[in-house]
Amino acid sequence: MIKLPAGIEIEEIPVEKKYRSITSALIKRIKHLYDAIYEKFGSDGLDLIREVSTNYGLEIAERAKQKIKHPDIESVALFVIKVFNNLRGNGEVTEFNDERVVIRVYECPYPFDKPEMCEAHTSMEKALVETLSKDLKYYIHKSIPKGDSYCDHVIELVK
Repeated sequence: MIKLPAGIEIEEIPVEKKYRSITSALIKRIKHLYDAIYEKFGSDGLDLIREVSTNYGLEIAERAKQKIKHPDIESVALFVIKVFNNLRGNGEVTEFNDERVVIRVYECPYPFDKPEMCEAHTSMEKALVETLSKDLKYYIHKSIPKGDSYCDHVIELVK
């Protein structure tokens, strides 16, 4: 916290409200940065976004390994759902079994309007899931940026 001079005060914002506001602002900032990178560098910019997102997914996976003792589909999916919830994802789990989990999201928190941007960004989730378990794969089956009315994020047992 920034210490203010004596007699000067700032209204304290409740943590929940502050969290929502900060999260929304950071998400908007990320989208604007992505759009600028893509506009300026084209496919090289997408490669950069994909590389940074993948590396971030690998970092998260390393931390998650401490929390996930058995990287089965249920444990990994629940971890990914926590990540989505941290971004205030609006959706539901439409399928949850030993072979497949589908996380349906009704609105993109970013919101991406280009499928290639979505794919580059979600390489983080792909890296996270597939690093936690070599027996799982992650992909997006339906996508709002592709014109679908929702996104289906799929975690599936590799056969």
